[in-house]
Amino acid sequence: MIYIVLPAYNEQQALPPLLDEIGASFEESRLPYKILIVNDGSTDGTEKIISAASMRLPIILISHPSNKGLAEALKTGLLAAVQYATGNDVIVTMDSDNTHTPDLIMRMVRMIREGYDVVIASRYAKGGKVIGVPFFRRILSFGSSIIFRTLFPIRGVKDYTSGYRAYRAKVMKDMFASYGDVFIDEPGFTCMVDILLKMRKYTLIIGETPLLLRYDKKEGASKMNVAKTIRQTLKLILKRRFSRI
Repeated sequence: MIYIVLPAYNEQQALPPLLDEIGASFEESRLPYKILIVNDGSTDGTEKIISAASMRLPIILISHPSNKGLAEALKTGLLAAVQYATGNDVIVTMDSDNTHTPDLIMRMVRMIREGYDVVIASRYAKGGKVIGVPFFRRILSFGSSIIFRTLFPIRGVKDYTSGYRAYRAKVMKDMFASYGDVFIDEPGFTCMVDILLKMRKYTLIIGETPLLLRYDKKEGASKMNVAKTIRQTLKLILKRRFSRI
């Protein structure tokens, strides 16, 4: 079984085409799957969109009564997936803004089946591309990649911030069993980096597959506060450089 975790906050425009693409992709592959959507206190029609889609797709809706942020939504979704999954299942995390193509899931799942523990859809793997991302954001993202690869090298990893990943379910179960609530305790977008940093002390096989990031398909403004994310990233670097975790 493949569990797709989608944290969603005010994504009423992006979710319909994304869910349609997920459904079409899995109909073609015939792989069993479930979509775990965490509605993170949305104030638009996101929950109605999810409820309507659940009539035709295997969706499990989890709602936060108020907005708690990406990290908490991701934690809620991953904890639910861990409860549902068996060790041989695959847990996939994606963004809900329709910038990630669901067709890539099949390649990532195949890599897990071939022996990888974690597979990252990477902008920096050979063949990866970004379309429609503002120049400043591209420079910022690439710069952070260089910093993390230099200070916290992980074999096989170039893209530390990508939210599009596949995990062997057993690995995710082991991480939560080992770290408990602090496995995901960094706020905002830096939580994706910290997940990898906490995995460094384990003997895991991590690989990447090229990602075509379609930022031109994104509906609405980005939810990332760039200045805040920079501050959080710098704090994380200092914290992990002097931490045993």
